[in-house]
Amino acid sequence: MIEEKDFKIALDEVIKDEDEVIVLYSGIYSFIHNLKFNLKSTKQLSNKILKLIEKKVGKKRMLFLPSFTGKFYNKHGFYDIKKSIDDSNGVLSKTALKNNYYRTFQPIHSYLVYGNTSNIKKLKLISSWGKKSILEFFSKKNARICNLGLPWNKGCAYLHRFEEIYNVPWRYSKKFFCDIKKNGKKIGKCSEIKFCSSINVPLKYDYFPLIKEIENSKSFCKSTNKDFKFESIKARCLNKIGKKIFSKNPWMIIKNKNQTKKWIKFEKKNEILKLKI
Repeated sequence: MIEEKDFKIALDEVIKDEDEVIVLYSGIYSFIHNLKFNLKSTKQLSNKILKLIEKKVGKKRMLFLPSFTGKFYNKHGFYDIKKSIDDSNGVLSKTALKNNYYRTFQPIHSYLVYGNTSNIKKLKLISSWGKKSILEFFSKKNARICNLGLPWNKGCAYLHRFEEIYNVPWRYSKKFFCDIKKNGKKIGKCSEIKFCSSINVPLKYDYFPLIKEIENSKSFCKSTNKDFKFESIKARCLNKIGKKIFSKNPWMIIKNKNQTKKWIKFEKKNEILKLKI
């Protein structure tokens, strides 16, 4: 069983004192049955875990949690600061949203922010992963990218940054533009340029080459507790890994190569044209 003291030890192992920016992707469902915290209800667990993470980070540093809204946007066509969030973000992000974290304004790939938010509030975010994106900010700040309860292939949106930087042929740019709402009331507008993949031919990734490099990186950290998965790596190390793989052969991370190449050759142009109508 995982007690509160065990989780605190894991935080010290994975997040270092010199890390100024911490990005956390989580799926505590994978180990929630092993938690043994002194709480009256299991409903309090997510808030307790978040408070422990906040205490570790402190208010002088910055903690980022994903609050992606792709499914919500496709269904409703707007962005609500307090209500729009997909289930795939995990319960910690949903709890942070209720705890009034600062939230960035992007229709698809927003983030919730705790701590020293002064710098992030000044950013003019334009793209999802490329220039003038949150991920570019993570790169410049050499953020500590953390995965709690998730494998890297399911919990690290930063890996998509390399697809845009190296302009892979299986994606193209599309702009999303919509109203910003707060509890149903319109308060402004926001937009985002995403490097999208095909609507008709979903990509099937093989992240093993990236994960292997991550685990061998000098900044890689992991919890010694065997009851749950908690790992991290610095953004600059991820950048070196991305450059090594994508400048050599980006196709090594795509499983359905033949199907994707066929789409690029015969369907990509028409799909882009239809989206512009």
